[in-house]
Amino acid sequence: PNAGLLVMDRNGDTIKVDIPDDCMAVQIGECLQIITGGNVVATPHCVRGVDPKWTDEKGRKVARISFPCFVDTVPKFPLTVPQGTSREEILERSVKGCAKVPPLGERWDRDGME
Repeated sequence: PNAGLLVMDRNGDTIKVDIPDDCMAVQIGECLQIITGGNVVATPHCVRGVDPKWTDEKGRKVARISFPCFVDTVPKFPLTVPQGTSREEILERSVKGCAKVPPLGERWDRDGME
């Protein structure tokens, strides 16, 4: 089925990700992009559910199961750009072209914001 994790690459193309059974996917967020100076880049993504009419080869209904685990800083942790890196450099490294997510530069308004 077309269900599962979809990510946007640096060219703005959407790609379905197939994760091998013995692997784990780690989604990187924008906080990590900021505090690493853009060395790690956040990936726009979405998860598409299974069509409720879809069944497997034995006629059984198929469900999608995920277990998101969000790891974040404490609310007062300042998102500070590393010394020697500019806000503009970090924004330039962002994935562009995602119409559903406003650009990071429109939401991250200053260095050190909490």
